[in-house]
Amino acid sequence: MGENDTTFIRPVFDDVTYILNSKISPDVIEYAHKRLYLIEDLYGDRANKTEILGNFIRRIPVIVWACSHGVEDAVKGPDITQNVIDLANTVWFNNKIVVIVACLTGKQLAPALVEAGAKAVFAYDEELILRVWSGTLEPLEGFKECITTPKLLYDGFKAKDVYAKTIEEYNKWIAYWDEKDPLTADVLRHDRDCFKLYGNGESRIVLSTYLFMGLTDIFALTWVILYSILKILRITKPLWKKTE
Repeated sequence: MGENDTTFIRPVFDDVTYILNSKISPDVIEYAHKRLYLIEDLYGDRANKTEILGNFIRRIPVIVWACSHGVEDAVKGPDITQNVIDLANTVWFNNKIVVIVACLTGKQLAPALVEAGAKAVFAYDEELILRVWSGTLEPLEGFKECITTPKLLYDGFKAKDVYAKTIEEYNKWIAYWDEKDPLTADVLRHDRDCFKLYGNGESRIVLSTYLFMGLTDIFALTWVILYSILKILRITKPLWKKTE
């Protein structure tokens, strides 16, 4: 258990989950990694209830991301026929902040997670729509940026502030696409309107202990380098005078 553990639940079984978990969610993982969080990545077939339970027993993450298909009361995985999060295992998410990138889960699952003890849950209560480039399946500009904005949780922001910043991000890209393609703007507008925060908006995580340790090490190393440079300058200064 630690204040810097985070778990990602990322099944891949069709084009949508491929886009979510090869084009979008890696951005969040990289963000958390750079902030020295310990990451458990339950990718592909590992995105199942057995793996989640084992991970939660070993590590007890403070933030959990789930990116997949969803229905009103469940997140799908490791395939469309199974549930990786549903009303039967909501208690596992007690005392955690949960980010669900999946359709419809805000209707029943997110409130149930809060009732079972989750600190805060971000979820979509209608269908989440993505627009991608046909050739590469890369999301159009703005979609990844909006979906991944809750990564600011790793910087210690309160849940309510992360929610507000996500809405701001949606508004920025809606304005951008209003000028270029109003249809894309309407899709983003729809996604924004069904993105919701459940639970305690004051919830936040303590910045990673390892992040502070890392900064301390950096400052210490910088001081050693500067001290060494000054020492070299003091030794070589007489030599400079002799050669003038």
